[in-house]
Amino acid sequence: MDEKFLRKKSFALPKVNPFIHDLQLSMKDKLQILVMSFTLAPIRLFLIFILLIFAWLIAFISTLGLDIDSKKPVRSWRRFLFQLVTIFGRMQFFCMGFLWVNIKGERASHKEARVIVAAPHASFFDALLWFCTLPLPSCLSRAENKQAPIIGTLLKTLQPVLVVRHDPDSRKKTIQEIHRRASSQNEWPQIIVFPEGTCTNGKALITFKAGAFIPGVPVQPVLIRYPNYLDTFTWTMNGPGGLTLLWYSLCQFYIRFQVEFLPVYTPSDEEIDDPKLYAENVRFLMAQALNVPCTEHTFEDCRLMSQAKSKDLPMEAGLVEFSKLSKKLGIDINEMNEMLDEFALKSRSCKDGLMGIEEFAELLCLPITEPLKELFNLYDRDGSGKLDFREYVIGMSLLSHAAVTEKSIKIAFKVFDRNGDGTVTHDELDHVLKSVFGHDFETRNIYDKIDQENKGRITFDEFYAFVKKRPEYAKLFMTYADLEQDDMPQDKIHNITQRRASHALAGSSILSNVQYSNQGANAILKEKKDE
Repeated sequence: MDEKFLRKKSFALPKVNPFIHDLQLSMKDKLQILVMSFTLAPIRLFLIFILLIFAWLIAFISTLGLDIDSKKPVRSWRRFLFQLVTIFGRMQFFCMGFLWVNIKGERASHKEARVIVAAPHASFFDALLWFCTLPLPSCLSRAENKQAPIIGTLLKTLQPVLVVRHDPDSRKKTIQEIHRRASSQNEWPQIIVFPEGTCTNGKALITFKAGAFIPGVPVQPVLIRYPNYLDTFTWTMNGPGGLTLLWYSLCQFYIRFQVEFLPVYTPSDEEIDDPKLYAENVRFLMAQALNVPCTEHTFEDCRLMSQAKSKDLPMEAGLVEFSKLSKKLGIDINEMNEMLDEFALKSRSCKDGLMGIEEFAELLCLPITEPLKELFNLYDRDGSGKLDFREYVIGMSLLSHAAVTEKSIKIAFKVFDRNGDGTVTHDELDHVLKSVFGHDFETRNIYDKIDQENKGRITFDEFYAFVKKRPEYAKLFMTYADLEQDDMPQDKIHNITQRRASHALAGSSILSNVQYSNQGANAILKEKKDE
């Protein structure tokens, strides 16, 4: 077996976890928070509330009769009042402890760059970016925010583009609206976009969404830094909650906030035609300036982390770099969710959320044999003897999906259908599986999984549907079919099947006349060629 097979760096797990924030408080920090909680923090909170009321009052007057979804930019007196809201916003942040803002570079004019892309998006305090310079820019915002008391009214002054995160149609409309504003000759304010789409700990730049880059207009990259001793601002999926961070921040003497406006990035013709390339190149430029790596995580990883938590798995189990796996393996988020559900059923009993070979064998309803050990070892990318969810997904996609074509499964089905009546009974399936795994192997569980209607006979459609769902069996079935067609004696079939099954499970070709057109097969061949 090629030990390097499927161990390419392109599938290596990043060393940085961008969705975890482990806030460690020293005894001195805890004492400071305790003292400030009864002295400075309450005063700050009171002043912020008073300023918020004044800001809301101005926002209420300036947005009377204004539709938040308006297709026209505001003008005249409304715009003047909007700028007053900016002043009150900066005053609120001053009371929070942001005594000064260190600004590097210069903000480009509307004509130079209609879109500002900011990263990393680490905190709700990033909103200070809107109040650093005039005029007040626009933003993207969750549609739910427009219904929030006070915040909904203030949001109108930003003339936002509203997004419904889990609605694919809303995402399409959002992209269209960004394109319309960026391409329009009307005097829409510049729009600030955080292309990462979710908060991270700032230790890496995750995948940029392409929405801000689709218009193909110049953008100005903006870097946000918090060069502080104690990180009480980073808000991630796995870390302190928002209210906790807010209070800890109010208990600091001050918080440093740095904004760096990079030169305007003008896309090439190739980047205009390919927004994903445009986004990737801007991300790389910003990562270099921040001196942090890039990873292929996305907001979908956050969704998977939440799902893992709901399944009693560690949240980190869902951290798989969805963007990379989706691109390389052709898996969508729904398929990934189904895999996570299946993985959780067998691994949740383990405290660490990892799957051993016993759970792996139970998942496949197979005994622990040499072929199964070979398969498990290939899934086990780090050689730990345990599978995490990411290893399981890669193994399932690269190894298992390769052999499932209708043509190949028809060949196997004909061999199982020993009397040629178009169906397979338990005795017929039992004959094949015991030829592979030995006469002590109990085959009833597998048969019942295929014959879910308990008809006592399996049709080709049922057989094919099962193999598509559990394609690990495809290579074993086809190995047996190949030998059976050569009219080998049963004892030789058993011995050779055991040997060849392990090679089949390792990704070797077992039937020269079967063309593997599945995406997984193509990925395997490419990976092996690259090695």
